[in-house]
Amino acid sequence: MDDETLRRRLWTAFARLQSLLGHHSMQGAVHEQPGVVASVVPAAPDSPTLNAAVAVEPVEAAALLPELAAEWEAAGVRRWGVWLDPAARGVVRALQRAGLAMTASAPGMGAELDEIWLPERNGSAPTADLATVGRVNDAAYGNVDQRLERTLTPLPPDLLHGYQAPLGDEPAAVALAMHLGEDCGISFVATVPAARRRGLATVVMHEALAAAKSDGLTTTTLQATEAGERLYRSLGYRRLCDMQLWERRR
Repeated sequence: MDDETLRRRLWTAFARLQSLLGHHSMQGAVHEQPGVVASVVPAAPDSPTLNAAVAVEPVEAAALLPELAAEWEAAGVRRWGVWLDPAARGVVRALQRAGLAMTASAPGMGAELDEIWLPERNGSAPTADLATVGRVNDAAYGNVDQRLERTLTPLPPDLLHGYQAPLGDEPAAVALAMHLGEDCGISFVATVPAARRRGLATVVMHEALAAAKSDGLTTTTLQATEAGERLYRSLGYRRLCDMQLWERRR
């Protein structure tokens, strides 16, 4: 499969997850136009990731920027952002002129499932509910306010599948998989500090991808961190693009 098809699947899955965050957050709303999905979450006015537009088609996002900015302002949102592929240089310049600054950049990655080596499965995958996925992520990132557990718990479990790897009797590593069309979008991969460097993230990724392949999916995509890129490359993912967050603060 060519990289452009994978890249499109990556951004489509990323936009779908953004819409779920908006629809199911307290007082949340979603603004959807062809090529653009934006969430408005007044309950988290200082979160530019919950209050964000995903520019599947960057040119369309630039045209909608004044309308989206007005919606966030009316909702009392102080920090909001736009996710896009910086290859769209004209759109980047438009965001700069509008007063936005790039505050995060992450590798977008993907792979064909048939090209990823997966160990033989012995029984069913150890699943995790969405609250557990959020709780482990909070522990991994030092969130004392349980923000990710509160964010993920209301999301629909029929579309999202959580997986875990334990250390002793407690879940220590988790991943979230979204089955969308033929693609398995991976997100919220995390390991608690005490369990790192034990290969548990690899275990939980294998479980998520094996389940996706068993369900007939053909590809997998994700947004990596710079630190996580090495893990995903070792599994067989390749870098497709950069995914930048451009942020505006009131």
